[in-house]
Amino acid sequence: MTKGRQDHKTLIKSLIDHFSSLGLEIQYANYDGYQKPFVISRHAPDVIAFDRAKHLGYIGEAKMCTELEEPRTKEQFDDFSKKLMRSGNSEKARLPFYIAVPHECNSKATQTLKEMHLDSRDNIHVLDF
Repeated sequence: MTKGRQDHKTLIKSLIDHFSSLGLEIQYANYDGYQKPFVISRHAPDVIAFDRAKHLGYIGEAKMCTELEEPRTKEQFDDFSKKLMRSGNSEKARLPFYIAVPHECNSKATQTLKEMHLDSRDNIHVLDF
């Protein structure tokens, strides 16, 4: 694989590594050695991680540049970015939602979120690899 070239599987691995670097426990992932993630709303994300200290789940989704325009992707972004979870003090908080994309389509991911009016949500994080 040439440097800078990403495929879906390496993006998922990058998400796993990123979540691990934050001290999160990877509970489910579409990756060898992990249990498959469960469906959240209409789709299963690529990675589900958990912060034991904060009792907070994290959702990760990997997208190739060509997938960013697909209706399925937009459904996932909408569903995953709205997911609520009770935090320790019983307040509902939106789950942190991380989107991993190849470096060359970071701006396209940002544009997709803007078109969906999701760009102002502070729980959405775009990572490029």
